[in-house]
Amino acid sequence: MSSPLVVGVTKSFPSLVGPAVATPASSLLLTAMDAAMASLPMAALFVFDRPIDQPAKRIRTALSRALVPYYPIAGRVASTPPDHHTISCTGEGVAFVAARAGCTLHDARLTDRSPAIPVDELTVTYAGGQYTNNKGPAGRPFLLMQVTEFSCGGFVVGVTWDHVVADGVGMAEFLQTIGESVRGVSSSPPSAVPVRLDTRLPDLPPPITSLANSLVNSAHNEFPCSYITLPMTFVNRIKAEYRERLNGEQPYCSSFEVFVAAIWKCRARATISDSADHHQQQDDSSPVALAFTANVRKQADAKDGYYGNLFTFGLAVATRGEVADGDILDLVNLVKDAKARVPYTFMDGAAYVGAEMGGRLRDLPVYDVLYVTSWWNLGFDEIDFGAGGPARVMGNMERRIVPACILCGRKDKADGVAAMAMCVRKEHEEAFYAELRRLK
Repeated sequence: MSSPLVVGVTKSFPSLVGPAVATPASSLLLTAMDAAMASLPMAALFVFDRPIDQPAKRIRTALSRALVPYYPIAGRVASTPPDHHTISCTGEGVAFVAARAGCTLHDARLTDRSPAIPVDELTVTYAGGQYTNNKGPAGRPFLLMQVTEFSCGGFVVGVTWDHVVADGVGMAEFLQTIGESVRGVSSSPPSAVPVRLDTRLPDLPPPITSLANSLVNSAHNEFPCSYITLPMTFVNRIKAEYRERLNGEQPYCSSFEVFVAAIWKCRARATISDSADHHQQQDDSSPVALAFTANVRKQADAKDGYYGNLFTFGLAVATRGEVADGDILDLVNLVKDAKARVPYTFMDGAAYVGAEMGGRLRDLPVYDVLYVTSWWNLGFDEIDFGAGGPARVMGNMERRIVPACILCGRKDKADGVAAMAMCVRKEHEEAFYAELRRLK
């Protein structure tokens, strides 16, 4: 067997990119959800297989222009007594790295379990303290960008951002604005006028922000990261079985619901499959939880272009045995029930989350929680730096705080539902993949 290809990525020294012109100096108060998401880095990678001229140079210039309307992203987080967290609009800028890979995108095999270039090499990280100063996290940029050019002419744009400054919807809007600038679509204003402060917004219910705090404050875990795909044959089969069970009374079952139910089940089976007494573990009545994010801009009546953190959690709870050995259609129903509570987040929809956190989920180990976030409808697939949308979108988490899956492929892909999986420990990885292979 031949040894795997090892490919190096040559990176420039990070530089700070500030707004192209002077921007307002001010302080913006953070919401409770913003503060809860502070110091949680998220990373998105956009793979473009069609070349553009000088991608790193052009994107760097466009980034500087986009930071004019999105000037808070060029600032820093600040705290003022008593525990009021703010964005200080200092214009200090964001970090940028230009890089080159000594291979083609095809040779990089980014979607393999053991890629020639790990996704970590295609992003800039906060690790190691190089983006902090004696002020601690308050001194680091909100965003780190790396543009990696490949020998085939394709390129990857890796974006790491501190979740405190924007959620996924907001980051997609910002990156689309950069794309507009690269393409020369418009100079000012961007197609979506950015709004970072909306004083009319209702506060998210305490159970939601408490759940965010508990997840974000969890310790880092070494969960291996890999690209996975659920075949459409499986997804369509479960949809058909769901319609048949309900005799057409409630025929709709989404790909998201099937994916989440299937991953929850595969993970539950994989994490107990190495037990000497498998049957006893399956009958265990201890709880396990599923949490997924949902955009609630509509329910909050947010202004168009608002890019702060404005999302809630759908939550489902079951016993370990129900998830590992139960009918997947029953798990689909649990996911649907959790989704049905989302529109009522600002009324009594958060009561279920609060009751479960204070009841069955009290002191629940982090490893018994599966976190899922979907990037399907955020706008990431529409980001265009001059040669059309990305051939592939991938996700990563520098701090892997909970077992997680990021749905990041196009939902209309013919080959299946794609995601980045960081949801099991190394000792359960092979069992997890074995369970995935059973989905036909």
